[in-house]
Amino acid sequence: MIQILSACLHLPLHRPLHHRTPTNTNGASPSTIQLLRSSASQRDAILASSLHAALLKSGLRSDLFVANALLDAYLKNGLLSYAAHLFDEMPQRDVASWTSLISGLARCNAANAAVFAFLDMLGTDDEVRPNEFTVSALLQACGHIKDVKLGTMAHAYIVKNGFFSDSFVANSLIDMYAKIGSAASAEKLVRRLRCRGVVSWTAALSGCVLNGMFEKALELFTMMLKDGILPNTVTMLSIIQACSLLREPSFLRWVHAWATKLELDRNDLIANSLVEMYAKNEFLEEGVKVFYMSYLFDGKVCSDASVVAAIVHGCSLSGSLKHVKEIHGYLTKAGFFPCTVIENSVMGAYAKHGRVDDVHLVFERMVQRDTVSWNTVISCFVKNDRAGDALEFLGLFHKLTQIGLRPDFVTILSSIQACSEVASLQQGQVLHSYVIKSGFDVDVYVCNALIDMYAKSGRIDFAELMFREIGFGFKDISSWNSMIAAYGIHGDGSSAMRVFDRLKNEGNHSPNAVTFACVISACGHAGFTEEGYECFKSMKRDYGIEPRTEHYASMVDLFGRSGKLREAVEFIKDMPIQPGPSVWGALLGACGLHWNIDIAEKAAKELAVLEPESDIWKVSLSNVYASVGKWGDWAKVRASMKSKGLRKEAGWSSVEVRGMERYRFTVADTRHRESERIYEVWRSINKHIADAAAADAYLWN
Repeated sequence: MIQILSACLHLPLHRPLHHRTPTNTNGASPSTIQLLRSSASQRDAILASSLHAALLKSGLRSDLFVANALLDAYLKNGLLSYAAHLFDEMPQRDVASWTSLISGLARCNAANAAVFAFLDMLGTDDEVRPNEFTVSALLQACGHIKDVKLGTMAHAYIVKNGFFSDSFVANSLIDMYAKIGSAASAEKLVRRLRCRGVVSWTAALSGCVLNGMFEKALELFTMMLKDGILPNTVTMLSIIQACSLLREPSFLRWVHAWATKLELDRNDLIANSLVEMYAKNEFLEEGVKVFYMSYLFDGKVCSDASVVAAIVHGCSLSGSLKHVKEIHGYLTKAGFFPCTVIENSVMGAYAKHGRVDDVHLVFERMVQRDTVSWNTVISCFVKNDRAGDALEFLGLFHKLTQIGLRPDFVTILSSIQACSEVASLQQGQVLHSYVIKSGFDVDVYVCNALIDMYAKSGRIDFAELMFREIGFGFKDISSWNSMIAAYGIHGDGSSAMRVFDRLKNEGNHSPNAVTFACVISACGHAGFTEEGYECFKSMKRDYGIEPRTEHYASMVDLFGRSGKLREAVEFIKDMPIQPGPSVWGALLGACGLHWNIDIAEKAAKELAVLEPESDIWKVSLSNVYASVGKWGDWAKVRASMKSKGLRKEAGWSSVEVRGMERYRFTVADTRHRESERIYEVWRSINKHIADAAAADAYLWN
């Protein structure tokens, strides 16, 4: 047997375990047997090995009853080589010995070895014959192997030897056929049974679910109900899983109705499965309702962390901040914290709603954080315009890499985006270095993010280098879009058009909606009005891409920047879709560049209807009034903003020190503790500049 096992599993035959000091055993006492059974049920491999050592000393290993208990303990602990070695050394074996071995091997994913063991039993031990439990173990192994021919041979043996009349064997046979994907055979067997019960039907339909035959499982479930057999908990768990994976709304409510009708929804396992089913299919209100009815209203505690995480995730997708806060309160009260998985889900839910401070608070209270925790808080800061905070957290995370935490793909992307937002070139280069060392430079998404980061940090040459380093076959459409956008940021419309032409000519990728948005924007920054308009027209004409609001807004900006405000107004009138705030905002912004009060007021009037509470357009309008000296109108707009509690956020700049610390300051800012020295240096620099300018003017004159 040990040779068969070694050949099937490629395992070492024997390896000693560290023993505990064994309990002194004198004779095959009930306590010895009880300890062996305990080591099996509790999966305590050390205890099993220690008892084996004690039995060797006492000479009781030859006792068949003791040897069988020890064999079962080894198999239940997954120590297959130990079990095989013990089995080969047993001077006597009975049907329990063979059955333990075969079922243990089948259970431990050694199905082929289990079948060989059964054949070995038939061929070498004439006195011991299989019983109903032995053949059921064989069928379990055949189900794992998923070989129809082997299953049919096992079926023939069972019929020939009269085992089919045993209900336990018949149900095992049904389960085997269902697991190997032969649903028709499983159904046929169920129908042949004289006394078919819930176990038979459950075996058939659960096997179908296991093989992805969800509709067949529902069909069998319906047949079972017509047969007058009511489902049990196991049946309902299988059918809920089938409905969940089918993603058909009517099935979700149908199976929930059956669970309620049979009062099985009061079972925690069923309730948890229903919650997960609804959450995974984004029927979030229903999932939350089941969770509330099962736990919050009854005051019970849900012990399944994955279910809690699923319902929290569901709340984040539903857009219901109220539900997120209620469930967060329930989890706190029920004592779920600390639990990293659930805390990560709560942070993710708050992050979806943009609740940065709540995310930060949950993070600070965590006892143990993993990479997901850090990713959630860093990406939340980035997405909510707090990239500076994200970089501070990245610095802390960098220190924690020394204790085993390692940045993953999400960490890298979020961090590069943070550097892009604040144009932190030095930290971006440090990240780029880490990307190369850790092998992330082969990932096209990371390379695209680096292109964007270098462009926004003022190093278009590094962005070009990154673009070139992405192999021809590895560039995706986002790579091209990133490079076009990079040139647009730097006002280099010619280079942007050159990359756009290369994209069209090389033929590996077709331009998408984002590509055209980048090209039109780049043309706007460079003053290429005709080229930009031609690109806009080619979207639908040549590529079948329907322009969206952002494309129309870019075109209005394109006309506006070049001073063609009347053309921009006509363009808006001819739009086939309703102009949104971004379109009118682009027109209003262009009016500020060219001091056109009439069109500015028209755009502001439209924005007042679309965004009455927004202060952005009011600030733009007041700036237009200021640019032409209409201070009375400027004062009215500012007074209107003040009466509604709106205010213009002060403009600010930032400076990076030693590549790590960032300081943000406003005009005449004195909040820094060394502001006097800073202004002294600033005045000195200004004086040197003025002196240099004066000297230069003197030389030229």
